[in-house]
Amino acid sequence: MSDVETRLLDEILAIRAIDCHSHVPPQSPHAQTLADLLGYHYYTELAHSAGMPAEAVDPQRSDGDRIAELVSRLDTISNTVQYSWLMEAARELFAFRAERLTPSNWPELAQSVAEAGRPRDRYLAVLAKSNLEKVFLTNRFDEDLSAVDRTVFVPCLRTDDLVFQLADAEVRHRLAAKTGTQVGSTGDLQSAVAWLMRYFVQAGAGSAAISLPPDFSPAGPDEKAAEKALAKALRGKALSENESQALAVFAFDAVANACRQFKKPFQLMIGVVRNVYPAGVANGRDLLSKRGSLVDYADLFRRYPDVDFTVSVLSMTWAHELATFAWIFPNVKPSGHWWYTNIPAHIEYDLRARLEALPKVKLIGYYSDMYKVEFGLPKFNMYRRVLARVLAREFVETHRLSERQAVEVATLLLRDNPKRIFGV
Repeated sequence: MSDVETRLLDEILAIRAIDCHSHVPPQSPHAQTLADLLGYHYYTELAHSAGMPAEAVDPQRSDGDRIAELVSRLDTISNTVQYSWLMEAARELFAFRAERLTPSNWPELAQSVAEAGRPRDRYLAVLAKSNLEKVFLTNRFDEDLSAVDRTVFVPCLRTDDLVFQLADAEVRHRLAAKTGTQVGSTGDLQSAVAWLMRYFVQAGAGSAAISLPPDFSPAGPDEKAAEKALAKALRGKALSENESQALAVFAFDAVANACRQFKKPFQLMIGVVRNVYPAGVANGRDLLSKRGSLVDYADLFRRYPDVDFTVSVLSMTWAHELATFAWIFPNVKPSGHWWYTNIPAHIEYDLRARLEALPKVKLIGYYSDMYKVEFGLPKFNMYRRVLARVLAREFVETHRLSERQAVEVATLLLRDNPKRIFGV
């Protein structure tokens, strides 16, 4: 590491960041057992990939059995960045000093996690140590937001069920119970979605969000087709693929319209194919596909020029396409490095391309996608190190930016841009 990179990293580590996407449960945001950390899907799916039977981490097994099983498999993944996250969190948050987590020393870490996790406000100390000012949640549309600690957590309306599961009577029942609107027509659906957005905004929400399959095409909605599909679903009839698509496109457009009405961004996470590997562990069954194109979203971006679409993609092929769309469309903002692209090699390549090609005021640098707050520290630190390296080697040492200007760019990516775009 050069002197320039070292100095930049010191400055970047001091930036209080905004984490615009996580799966942290607001009722239990921090780890209370070692199983809460080792149960993160990266460890279960990688251990399964390396030979562990999926049933070894069945939730019906005791915490101790599952921990012992996973620890016995850690050596097979000790080369991965995900393993480094675990060890950095153990060292920095639980004072664990061993170089490796092994079958002989894991009880020591387990005891430290249990003791540290007893205070109900432990998550505040963890976020302070991680230098994270705000963390966005992923909230079900019918979730009670009254207990969310708004000092550090930002609600986010997750809309996958509303868009893709509306034909399910249980989803419609949940929607009616929350909004007081029985969805019997497309107009009722629009009213219910607007009610939800108002409720979330009043609770401090920063955005709506959705994960999308690569073949979804959010063209202009066909209200007549959606009305027919909804009527069929209300009669308890199964929908054809075309009918499901018509209803999903209409519901998606209703969310986009609500974002425009309430002046909130819409976070689009594009490219996931669900349940490709049904025999996998929980949260380890979904993959990416390179089929599809952001061209299918061009009409959406044109229809809603006053809505900021913060876009994440799973494929590096899509990453280049995203850069070109952000190059042209003012309302398209590249966001983070999602899931399978969340390793330093992919981040460095994509980050360098974005910094060289796009206005710095459009870029949202990183989000954690974490399930417990303890992973904010190692995951953001991973990104901060890559950011320092790219800025040092590609910009400062080549005299394209001064060190001060490079720190200003890092501050935009980690803090100022997400604060401005999401209004937090």
